[in-house]
Amino acid sequence: MRNHPLYKKLKQIVLDGNYTIEQVRDATYNQIAGLFGERGFGNAFLTNMKRLLITEMQGVQDEENMQQLKQTAKSWLNANFPDWVAERGREDDKPFITIWLKGKPEID
Repeated sequence: MRNHPLYKKLKQIVLDGNYTIEQVRDATYNQIAGLFGERGFGNAFLTNMKRLLITEMQGVQDEENMQQLKQTAKSWLNANFPDWVAERGREDDKPFITIWLKGKPEID
């Protein structure tokens, strides 16, 4: 589906027009056909295109939100605990982050 010319065209239209997830979700067959200038696709195909596009848009939105959260946390830590140190780890299959607010303790 991602390689289909109509999907690529819809994705580019959505990106260029700064469409929201809600606008994509609510778009009708006639609206999409009008954007394409053709009607050579079915409702099931349109539904699948919209579903995939929304999933991709949500992934981008989630990543943007995560980056914003990271930057906010980093700014707060820098302002309130200038010597903070963070370390990533993994216990079994569970990742974790440890933050030392006043620097990582020395282990003898």
